[in-house]
Amino acid sequence: MGERGQPLPRALGVALRLQRPGLDIQAQFRVPPGRVCALVGRPGAGKTALLMATAGLLPAIGGRVTLGADPLYDAATGLNLPPHVRRLGWVDGQAHLFPHLTVQGNLMYGHRVGGGDRGPRLEEIARWLAIEPLLQHRATQLSAADAFRVALGRALLAHPHALLLDDPLARVPTEARPPLLALLAQLPARQPLPLVLVSPRMDEVIQLADEIVVLHEGRMASAGPAPHILSDVSLSSFLEGEHAGTVLDGVVKRHDVSWLLSEVDVGGQRLTVPAMLYPVGSRVRVKLRARDVALHRHPPSDTSVSNHLRGRVAQIMLAGEHGIYGAVVVELDRAADPSEPTQAPPATLWALLTRKSIQQMGWAPGQPCVVGLKAMAINVFPWR
Repeated sequence: MGERGQPLPRALGVALRLQRPGLDIQAQFRVPPGRVCALVGRPGAGKTALLMATAGLLPAIGGRVTLGADPLYDAATGLNLPPHVRRLGWVDGQAHLFPHLTVQGNLMYGHRVGGGDRGPRLEEIARWLAIEPLLQHRATQLSAADAFRVALGRALLAHPHALLLDDPLARVPTEARPPLLALLAQLPARQPLPLVLVSPRMDEVIQLADEIVVLHEGRMASAGPAPHILSDVSLSSFLEGEHAGTVLDGVVKRHDVSWLLSEVDVGGQRLTVPAMLYPVGSRVRVKLRARDVALHRHPPSDTSVSNHLRGRVAQIMLAGEHGIYGAVVVELDRAADPSEPTQAPPATLWALLTRKSIQQMGWAPGQPCVVGLKAMAINVFPWR
């Protein structure tokens, strides 16, 4: 048993088939406690329908949903627990607060559903979500950002066994999202539950997801660790299109206040990026667009480009025999760290080059290269 008599968190397993008008959806994934799985893909790929079927809000025609070894839905045996018995928390962009209740009344509803003292305390949740001054406000008086905070608090007070998030920040203005994303990033540590996220915004996925499932027309196009999937340019048509590129894990190493720049360690090599507020030692994720990457034989001596990473060409994929461009996979050199007995595999990144550049420079797998990156072309996101 966990704290205060709570059962220990269990993994959420989903293997479902369902049908929507014009779409046959089949997917399977498993989310351990304290991990975030993001469902991504083009609009209409079946992401929200799959999430709703997991919660029991849409009928499935086959498969299983499990918490640990316990089935919540099993087509083979006819088991189909109703949503309130499945105890899978749900938060979406609509918030769905009770308009006739105050903020405290909405939170108390979740508290009662969750069995009172078995789950987190209302006071703890209200303090963490910074909604204590709003407790006596009516739900109709809240901003979109505050409505999300209250909806999240109510879901957590219901003591869910997993949390399903369907574009929860959809109605929140862009400028109000960063602190809410920070709250969501804290969730796996505060409430070690399986979390499943649907979001059309890749910056949210980059900041929150451990694993990613890519859906295309109802079927799984790919699945795996977030940095690997988000760095696969071959999936760009399902993800970010022209903004596709590479996501790398890094650690903040230095801030240069005089030039308003920061340095991030990526596999033993340093990246210079625009100044950020994350303290030295913070874990971050770095996003590089494939079309912003240049390849050189040697570090250029006369250039405004701040970053030159050493690596070697691992793969080249041309867009047809007479296509305009090609995608070049570069495996970055990794500095040996004697403090780590086992080294992580080297990071890879993608460069999108014209076919002419690839052929004129004679790029081929195995050749050493230098990756050029402008500091201003790099986006950095916090990572828990």
